[in-house]
Amino acid sequence: MTSTMRSSPVPVSSATTARTYRVAVATTGESFEVREGEPILAAARRAGIWLPFECGWGSCGTCKVTLLDGEVDLLFPDAPAVQTRDARRRRTITCQATARSDLTIKPLWASDRPREELPTADHRAELVEVEELGPGIRRFGFRLDAPATYRPGQYAILQLGPGLRRCYSMANLPGSSLVEFIAKRYPGRPGSEGLFACEPGRRLALELPYGDMWLRPGTRPVVLIAGGTGISPILALARQLAATGDPRPVHLCYGANTRAELVCWEELTALAASLPDATLHGALVRPEPGWTHTTGFVTEALEPHLGRLVDSDFYLAGPPLMADAVLALLRAHGVQLDRIHFDRFG
Repeated sequence: MTSTMRSSPVPVSSATTARTYRVAVATTGESFEVREGEPILAAARRAGIWLPFECGWGSCGTCKVTLLDGEVDLLFPDAPAVQTRDARRRRTITCQATARSDLTIKPLWASDRPREELPTADHRAELVEVEELGPGIRRFGFRLDAPATYRPGQYAILQLGPGLRRCYSMANLPGSSLVEFIAKRYPGRPGSEGLFACEPGRRLALELPYGDMWLRPGTRPVVLIAGGTGISPILALARQLAATGDPRPVHLCYGANTRAELVCWEELTALAASLPDATLHGALVRPEPGWTHTTGFVTEALEPHLGRLVDSDFYLAGPPLMADAVLALLRAHGVQLDRIHFDRFG
């Protein structure tokens, strides 16, 4: 089960000195250098030392290590994974902690190679295309310096400016140097404003992939649920299912406020039609005359079918209120937690 809260800022120090600290890994005897203000996790990865992680954002807590010696500063003290007892136990999240002295850390494990589903790498990217999809909703296409390796459903962390890092899910399939993100503008939010200020030709750094919402193999039916611009990772998953001719039954549920905000609906309809066994359910809070799907929230489109879908694998992406409502509905119907993979953002 994946939970990625992506609405909070993740400050990163813009240290101007060349000061570095040595980080020793107690479990392996290896060590690496971390620059002042640099996340420990990123420094380890660049040194070829792979520590546990998943979200890269301070939400999941997978990257927590025990601090045996030395001191750290949190780059994002309000990260959801930071708990009061962590300080007492001398534990810290390496994705949002930087060294304040030489350190000795004890992770759950360390490896000289990444996990198969998280071969995270640093890229330089150029914005090559911006497409208006709906009111305040755009598709951004970035050309990377090398082909991207990721699984549909995962996301990247974009460096939009000094101290301004934000997560966006890839909407397209991997295998090329192009990555696409579908995003909505939220006036007054620095990350959103930073992305929407980008024009073709803008270059920036990004890291990918992160996240645990990728298609699991098997024979169980697949249920894809998107709210708003949560369509970005769900579209990638639907594209994967269609590209491979996956024989599993697929149910797609997609909701928005208005028809204009139900972006990529035509493409999703075509993908559903191309699959061997797929059904598409739409939901609009404020539909126009002629809308033939559900009037209301995406939960109302999903609930009538849950009785026969309890044993499915569920993939969910959308803003917090929508995601929480769907999760509560799934739990109320007895869906096992290990069959729910989700990305909550806003």
